Amino acid sequence: MNTSLPINSRPKNKVSALLLIAFSIVFSQFSCDSKLFKKGIKEGTIEYSISYPQIEKDSYLLDIMPNHMQMTFTNDIFRSDIVAGMGLFKTSIISNKNDEMLTHSLKLLNKKYASTLGNEDIIAVSPYYKDIEFDFTDETKRIAGFKCKKAIAHIKGDSSWSFDVYYTNQIAIENPNRLTPFEPIKGVLMEYDLYNYNTHMRFMAQKVTEKEVDPALIDLEEDYVMISPTDLKSEIESIFAKVQ
Repeated sequence: MNTSLPINSRPKNKVSALLLIAFSIVFSQFSCDSKLFKKGIKEGTIEYSISYPQIEKDSYLLDIMPNHMQMTFTNDIFRSDIVAGMGLFKTSIISNKNDEMLTHSLKLLNKKYASTLGNEDIIAVSPYYKDIEFDFTDETKRIAGFKCKKAIAHIKGDSSWSFDVYYTNQIAIENPNRLTPFEPIKGVLMEYDLYNYNTHMRFMAQKVTEKEVDPALIDLEEDYVMISPTDLKSEIESIFAKVQ
């Protein structure tokens, strides 16, 4: 392809030449970053790192605690998977836009349990987040190549703890935080904290991959036994109790 300019459109002086070069550079930046021209990535994966702010860096616990989460999404449905112990432990959250419930699953060795959770069940799992407020700011930063907005989370009744939340609108998932404590945030979370089962976890997006996703990958596998939210909570609490 001939990319040279027509003779009558070539710059006639150094100033116009510099302006043309500057415009070309800016235009190429926008052309290469497809996220700026599209409404957002609609399907793919997000890789998160998991850290533990309250665990000492030299603690043996860090060797057995999961340090990675993958979120897979397509057409506004998604699942987040945390795997540890070479696949011996796995927990997943599955959200379907046509369902007012979340599915929470747990795999440990030969045990495979799952439960469907509504609003009240989720509050029971995360009572610390029952009363949470967000201050939305104008601050931004780039995480995994995406422009992210900042909100500050405050836990009512605990003035000693607040944390920053970063989210992006460049990933097109409708209501990505529904039925969670972060529901007021209308964007995909890229950095945030969770405090469940006496464990403080920090999630940060490391890589976003845009690719075609088979919707069947979102579904819960068939070999899971459905149990009540209370029983699933007890199973998870027993796991955390053993490693603390």
